[in-house]
Amino acid sequence: MHNVLILDDDEYVLKSLARLFAAEDYALSRFQDPMEALIQCTTRSFDLIISDQRMPGMTGTEFFAQVAEVQPETRRLLISGYSDFESVTDAFNQQIIHKFIVKPWNNDQLRSLVAEQLALKEAGPGVAVAPSGLSAERASAQPSDEVSFHGIVTSDQALNQQIAIIRQTATSEAPFFIHGETGTGKELIARAIHLESERATQAFVALNCANLTESLLESQLFGHKKGAFTGADKDQKGLLAEAEGGTLFLDEVTEIPLPLQAKLLRVLQEREYSPVGETRVIPFDVKVISASSTSLEQAVGEGNFREDLRYRLEVMPISLPPLRARTSDKGMLFDYFLENQLERHGHKPMLVDEAVYGCIDSYPWPGNVREMVNVCTYVAALATEEESIVTLEKLPPTLRAPAGSTNTQAAAPAAEPKAQRPQVTRESLEEAIEKFDGHRETIAQHFGISRMTLWRKMKQFDLA
Repeated sequence: MHNVLILDDDEYVLKSLARLFAAEDYALSRFQDPMEALIQCTTRSFDLIISDQRMPGMTGTEFFAQVAEVQPETRRLLISGYSDFESVTDAFNQQIIHKFIVKPWNNDQLRSLVAEQLALKEAGPGVAVAPSGLSAERASAQPSDEVSFHGIVTSDQALNQQIAIIRQTATSEAPFFIHGETGTGKELIARAIHLESERATQAFVALNCANLTESLLESQLFGHKKGAFTGADKDQKGLLAEAEGGTLFLDEVTEIPLPLQAKLLRVLQEREYSPVGETRVIPFDVKVISASSTSLEQAVGEGNFREDLRYRLEVMPISLPPLRARTSDKGMLFDYFLENQLERHGHKPMLVDEAVYGCIDSYPWPGNVREMVNVCTYVAALATEEESIVTLEKLPPTLRAPAGSTNTQAAAPAAEPKAQRPQVTRESLEEAIEKFDGHRETIAQHFGISRMTLWRKMKQFDLA
């Protein structure tokens, strides 16, 4: 029989959890006071402890930090209904928490998590146990200094910390928000979260929210009924329906127009939606992952994103470092992508000259990993059967341009930080239109926004 301790200041929650595990062979101990539970932990050992995060006098992470000192082998599962998870992320990094699940929880998922954690406790440290719904082969893959994680190859400490968080939390239904510059691999990370989740065998559906009008984006998400608008000549399923049972990935979510953000918030809260032109309500079961090259905090501060929607989407934040910061990864990634591209183009492996690695290390990679893939594709496409080594001359001109050159991407000045860019007001927009002679792409770059956002701002101020 397993000894399980449940801690929550809400008596109703304690009773609900007790009913949930009533049929299991567990010896349950219930506490509403963290100090009482902590005292109990000094006199009695537990296989698993389930704790709430927000409690009077002590948070769940603070409680688990003390439990870890007296019972380091006890499995620790945190439950919370709140979205301020900086302390939770720190606790994961310090291995204070083993798993996290968000309120309101799914009963089947919670049972599976508890069974998985108890199996790990029983197996002992260092033994891999296949999580519920995952193959033993996949669960046995152990991270190393050089991690290959669902196609993500890295030895970078910062990125490995984010991967560790994903490994520990992907089985929860908590929404993930991924922040990173363009080309850092946000969709690849989203797919990794999906593959680590309980929904891995179901659909993964991705939608880039940039450059879509409000009506088109709404139709893409929720579908539409025949005759709902001009050109709607048949019923159309939306991506929520396509992703049923699986994962929906919303890329560049900060580009969603504000009116549609309000509707999306309600849909996520109620877990039901109506196709455009329909009155019937359709429930859905989808894990939502979102991403943007703009942080939600910045988007909210600039008035382009609803704060309540931010807290609905950014429960588990993942931050991806740019390639220029991944100093230990550049040469390894170049080798990895070059080998793949040479194979795709039907060429044998090639050696790489040291001067090439020097160039790779010094180049700022403004396009991040995506740009490196393009560079390797360029090299592979121009390779011949007679060549056996990649020299500096084989790289694209932008990489090997002299440091003092003023007409190359490598020597281009760093972009002005978005925080220092002017706010988009009617007056500033009128000035920019006059200054740049109405050239919309230049105006958008001036403000640090997309052309679609610029178009919406111009419509808002009757300047379109």
